[in-house]
Amino acid sequence: MILDQLSPLERAAFLLHDVFDFSFGEVATALERSEAACRQLAARARAHVRAARPRGANAPPTRSGEIDAKHTQLMSAFIAAVQSGDLNALTQLLASDVRVMTDGGGKVAAALDVVEGADRTARFLVSVTRKRPGAWWRENFTLRFATINGLPGVIVDAPEGPVQTAAFEIEGEVIRALYVVRNSDKLRHLAPAPPPQ
Repeated sequence: MILDQLSPLERAAFLLHDVFDFSFGEVATALERSEAACRQLAARARAHVRAARPRGANAPPTRSGEIDAKHTQLMSAFIAAVQSGDLNALTQLLASDVRVMTDGGGKVAAALDVVEGADRTARFLVSVTRKRPGAWWRENFTLRFATINGLPGVIVDAPEGPVQTAAFEIEGEVIRALYVVRNSDKLRHLAPAPPPQ
């Protein structure tokens, strides 16, 4: 998701040099830019990646893959506040500089820009859940806790399978960032929810 936030040239310079170990001369040839311009593109990309990386400390999942009970409690309170539309309760669960990044892949509704700040984030989440329920939430959706990219999170399931994940970056008692993936191409690998017993 962070790479999607970079410009195409920044992303190319960063990947070619920092990931695939191309020299800046080779990057310059590939991008039809000067070496100095490619160095600058890669430096800007690195700065964006550093700024967007998770800042909070999360407890690792247990050996069985279960999420820490404290994190489960915080995420449950978050879900209840979003679904009830309680802006005050929701805001108190968020860090003042919280960030929400969404990825719809151009296939489903998602925020185009990063949503920042507790008040703005709370209003955004309540709005998309309550005012546009068909787009982000339906009555037949179910939630299950899971570890997502090393972070505690939830998977939202429709009867046809997973439709969204949300990974929570938690620091202390607050949520510092929320990474939402709604792009169906990135959800295909998820197993469907087990049938209710």
